[in-house]
Amino acid sequence: MTELKTSDVADTMLHHGGYFTAKTLGQLLNIDSKKASGYLFNVRNAKKYEVVDTGLPNRMVKVISISNRTISKNELWRMALGLNNNAVNRPQGHGITNRS
Repeated sequence: MTELKTSDVADTMLHHGGYFTAKTLGQLLNIDSKKASGYLFNVRNAKKYEVVDTGLPNRMVKVISISNRTISKNELWRMALGLNNNAVNRPQGHGITNRS
């Protein structure tokens, strides 16, 4: 199995939303809770991730943004490719307008 990067774990957490414990994150990623706990530690302590941390006991962590980005990379790609149902509808035409 390929080792996950903390950035990929954080992006998955952002995409799924909600709070994660080591157990629930482990279940989502199909890894053991000890490994998931390490990822949660990294996400909580890295400056690029904005999180909500409920603290101990029974710590739960929610990713709010990654480097000020509030949606996942997957969602960004879906919007770029026009696959997102929530994408902004653009007017039909040639794509060039002259606004003088």
